[in-house]
Amino acid sequence: MKKPLALLATFCGAVALPALAQMSPAQTNQDPRAARMETRNARGGQLTAVSSDQALANALQRCANLPPFYKSDCEARVKGEGQVSGTVVGGGMVKESVTTLPKDELDSMLRNQPPMTLPMPRQ
Repeated sequence: MKKPLALLATFCGAVALPALAQMSPAQTNQDPRAARMETRNARGGQLTAVSSDQALANALQRCANLPPFYKSDCEARVKGEGQVSGTVVGGGMVKESVTTLPKDELDSMLRNQPPMTLPMPRQ
């Protein structure tokens, strides 16, 4: 009796998985924008290879829009300075760099910086 049940469960799973993969965002309640991003990321094999110099330039470009106070720390982490902890398998790697400044200098930098705002997700 157990063998036919296992066979039936295996068959149902084999039939259901392809059907789930072909569902539209409306059928899965997934945000259409997120669905497009998932589709684009799934095609990642179509990306072109970049040299290590280009990869470094791309990483530094991500630091470009930060205020100067944060930009220098971002660039230092990209270049491998600081400490790294964690693993990809464990959920991610944390890169940390510490910059020590006199209090007066820090206060003047923070006073001159516009407040950073993060985009809020749409509800």
